[in-house]
Amino acid sequence: MAFQFLTVQFDRLRTRIAIMRFRASGCQLGQGLRVRGGVPYLRNLGCLIIGDYVRLRNEPNRIRLATGAQGAIILGDEVALNTGVHIYSAARIDIGGGSRIGDNVAMFDTSFHAVHEGQSVRPRPITIGRNVWVGRNAIILPGVSIGDHSVVAAGSVVFDDIPALQVWRGNPAAFVKDVRAKNDFRRG
Repeated sequence: MAFQFLTVQFDRLRTRIAIMRFRASGCQLGQGLRVRGGVPYLRNLGCLIIGDYVRLRNEPNRIRLATGAQGAIILGDEVALNTGVHIYSAARIDIGGGSRIGDNVAMFDTSFHAVHEGQSVRPRPITIGRNVWVGRNAIILPGVSIGDHSVVAAGSVVFDDIPALQVWRGNPAAFVKDVRAKNDFRRG
């Protein structure tokens, strides 16, 4: 009982520290942010917007959120990021309300360097719809759009758009089946 009380108190303190760090770096914060298990790594040179009632779980690995000078990360209301999530934006990454992002998921809207001589780096935005579930260790690559209520299975590598209400898995990610859900369905 005492241990649980201390854990809750430490999480409240970590949440306050995270809020101060987010604000100091120019982030726009909604209400009700909850941080558990540590303070996320943050590097905001662009724009970071965090919606209402976002949950960040940083145990055992910290979440990493970073934006380049032209980058933007937008987390909608009630988004949950789990341990070890790494998001870097040079353009824009939008994660829709109610989405759940699993442990160690990586999202990058840029390849960071050119593949061929004389080629330039072209960041391409990532858009994740409402109520999307991205499983553990998935990788979301530049230019991807994932529709509302879709599911990306654990370990998948996504480089093509995923329509709404579909389950995809694999490397490369491929269609598995449709999701049966009403538009107001919300994952717990």
